[in-house]
Amino acid sequence: MHTIKIIVEYNGADFCGWQQQPGVRTIQEELAKALRLVLREDAKQLTASGRTDSGVHARAQVVSFKVEQEVDLVRLRRSISHIMKGELAIISVEKAPDDFNARFDAKRKHYRYTIANRDTPAVLDRGLVWTIHSKLDIERMQSEARYLVGHHDFKSFQAAGCSAKTSDRDIYRSELTWNPPYLIYDVVGSGFLKQMVRNIVGSLVEMGKGRSKLASMKELIEARDRQMAGPTAPAYGLCLIEVEY
Repeated sequence: MHTIKIIVEYNGADFCGWQQQPGVRTIQEELAKALRLVLREDAKQLTASGRTDSGVHARAQVVSFKVEQEVDLVRLRRSISHIMKGELAIISVEKAPDDFNARFDAKRKHYRYTIANRDTPAVLDRGLVWTIHSKLDIERMQSEARYLVGHHDFKSFQAAGCSAKTSDRDIYRSELTWNPPYLIYDVVGSGFLKQMVRNIVGSLVEMGKGRSKLASMKELIEARDRQMAGPTAPAYGLCLIEVEY
């Protein structure tokens, strides 16, 4: 049995998330079909570093799987990318240690959320950025974002139905960069709860709009109450940038 590690790029708009589920088109299902065509066998234990939600993109999603036969890595990379017809591409492929697991061996994940803050639609970035027409207090948003660095209980940003055993997470970087008209949020952490990044972004935007009823990040974390935080930001503005092992 051989363990293979691939790094894939995809546009989440084409899929209903990573996780295979009946009746919808998912990344895991379509990748499994393509691998079966190329390898002439089922890829076993097909696992991603994380289950990106429907509509979320990835520049470097890490996937691992096991196969019985020796694999021509160059042919695999080219063939899968061709079969997926521009919806998904393999950026790199390599043999990995037998015990490697893309999900459980991940140490840090880097997500990026992009907002276009302008009064007209972001036409060329449609489907990749969240356009906000309201004026935002960017300095306040930047200050609140920085508070998230450290070890915290992120229950206030955890979506319903999350199966995580604990809502405690370590955040190593939480930074908003203003590059007009783009407001770019980069967050690096040990792991993330269901819709956690999108809920953080939604809360930051509410703060930037000056919604007086919304608390500071410190108060939101201490509240441990999803109802206290802002709305969930749209999925299409979020992208998985990198996974560290």
